Amino acid sequence: MKIFLMADNWIGLKVTEHLKNKNEEIVGLAVHPHEYQNLTNEIIEESGVGSDKVFVVSKDIEQSLIEEIVNLKPDIILVVFWRYILPESLFLIAPKGAINFHMAYLPFNRGKNPNVWPIIEGTPAGVCMHYIDSGIDTGRIIARKEVPVEIIDTGKTVYNKQLQAFEILFKETWSKLKKEKNISIAQENEKSTYHTSKDFESLREIMPDKEYKAIDLINILRSKTFEPHNPCYFMHNGKKIFISVKLKKE
Repeated sequence: MKIFLMADNWIGLKVTEHLKNKNEEIVGLAVHPHEYQNLTNEIIEESGVGSDKVFVVSKDIEQSLIEEIVNLKPDIILVVFWRYILPESLFLIAPKGAINFHMAYLPFNRGKNPNVWPIIEGTPAGVCMHYIDSGIDTGRIIARKEVPVEIIDTGKTVYNKQLQAFEILFKETWSKLKKEKNISIAQENEKSTYHTSKDFESLREIMPDKEYKAIDLINILRSKTFEPHNPCYFMHNGKKIFISVKLKKE
């Protein structure tokens, strides 16, 4: 099966390693622009793809690039930790579809920062492989795995749990996906939740004069403790005072 891979981050590298260990044929590789790259050089090296088949792909995809990918004749497109929404002209290229790797237990927490909202809202946390359709994280679910969220978790520790779960999920799912024509299920849209970057940013400022339930304030603080990102803050004498938390069981 010919694979066009769009990959970034640690999971992008682990997916690439697994594909090469299974002697899969990666016919092309898309990476983010330089300012957003994470482990990109390692992914390129591991993929074994020639430089003429490595494409730097930004938010606005030119038709000429679409045509180059069409000429590679991929059977499937894997989209691993991709930061941009893809146009239909790209995700419909491959006959076996395009599969997104999303850090959430869909249909919960579509959209941005899915490691944060299980702490804030009590929704399930997890990881999911799903087909890409015209919506945002709305396509049919191929496989998903839930991860536990404890009271001592922060945004960072939930994220790390999701990374570990994703490596396991992909290895468990890939062989099944190759053998079976359809292992997907429709999402339960009535249970779905969705968040934007603005929702995430709205959590940052703590208002000293505002009344909070203790548990709500604890959840906000721990959800935003996610190095290297800035944590919550409050204003004092015109300056931002940042607040991060360390939680442990005794």
